[in-house]
Amino acid sequence: MMRPTATSPRRRAVRGALLAALTLALLSACADGTDPAPATPMTDVEREEALRDGIEELDGVASVDIGGMEPRDENPRYTTVTVDGEADPETVLAASDGVADLARDLEWEDPITMRAEPPGDEGAAEDTAWSADPWWSLEVQPATDAAVTRATLAALLEAAEVDGVVGLSVVDGWPFAALLEPDRVEERFDALRETALFERGGTFSVRSEQPWLKFTHVEGATSPRLIEELVAITRDHPNSEVLLEGPRYPKVYIARVTVAEAEAIAARLADPALRDGTDTQAGAIPWQITSPEGDGAGYWEGEVGVG
Repeated sequence: MMRPTATSPRRRAVRGALLAALTLALLSACADGTDPAPATPMTDVEREEALRDGIEELDGVASVDIGGMEPRDENPRYTTVTVDGEADPETVLAASDGVADLARDLEWEDPITMRAEPPGDEGAAEDTAWSADPWWSLEVQPATDAAVTRATLAALLEAAEVDGVVGLSVVDGWPFAALLEPDRVEERFDALRETALFERGGTFSVRSEQPWLKFTHVEGATSPRLIEELVAITRDHPNSEVLLEGPRYPKVYIARVTVAEAEAIAARLADPALRDGTDTQAGAIPWQITSPEGDGAGYWEGEVGVG
C-alpha cells in the first residue's frame, strides 16, 4: 500500500483539523478576555520524532536513521534518509523537496543525508572493503536554495543511470564517483563525462584492491588521453598505485613499481600527446614515481608531455 505523500488528503486533513483547533482556542480566549497561552516550544526529542515521522511518510523513502552523541543539545544529530533504489526520479526529487521543507519547518539545522542503495545486483560483493558504498548520496541543506538542491540531485540521478558506477556524491560542488570493473574504466569514465554532473570534471576511484587507481579529471586542464594512459599503466603494472591528484594543483603520483618499471613509465609520461585537448595556457602537470627497490626508495620526477 502506497504511503501518503506530504500533500496527501490525510496530511491536509490533519493540518486542517489542527488549524481549526488552534483557531477555536484563540477565539475562546479572546471571548473571555484572557490572552492566549504562549505555544510551548518543542523539545529536542519531539522535534526529532516529528522529523522522523514526517520523512517516513514521504513516497519513495525506505528508512530513516537519526543518531548522534548525547547530550542532544550539545552535539549534532546525523540523519540518513535511504530512498528506494527502484523509485523513479520524480519520486526521489519530490522526497528531497519534502525533506528540506520538513527540516525548514522544524528549524532542524543538523546534517541530513539522502542516499540510495544500488538496485538489484549492482555494486560490489559483500566481502569487499567498499561494499558499504551507496549508489549515490547527497547532503540536503535547508538553507540551500531549493532549485540548486533539486538540480544537483537531478544530475546525480542522471549519472546513476550509467552502469557499473556507485559512490556518486557532490562535496562542495565537486562530483565523485566509484567505478566498478577495472577492465571497463574507460567506458564508465567516457559515459560519465557525457552527463551534466561531470561536464566540468570529477574525481574517480576504481574499486579494485589491485591495481589501485584514483584520478581527478578537469576539463581543459587534464587530457582524456592522459587518463587513458594512466589506466593502461595500471593494467600493465597490476601491483602499482596510481593517483592523479586534483582538481586544484593536479599532479600524478605512481608508487609500488620496480626500478625498471619506473623508468619505462617515465618514458611513457613524456609523450606530448598526453597533453592533447588541454588549454594552451595551462601548465604541464608534474609527476612523481617512487620505487621501494634498493637501499631506500628510488625517486623520479618530471612533467607530463615533456621529454
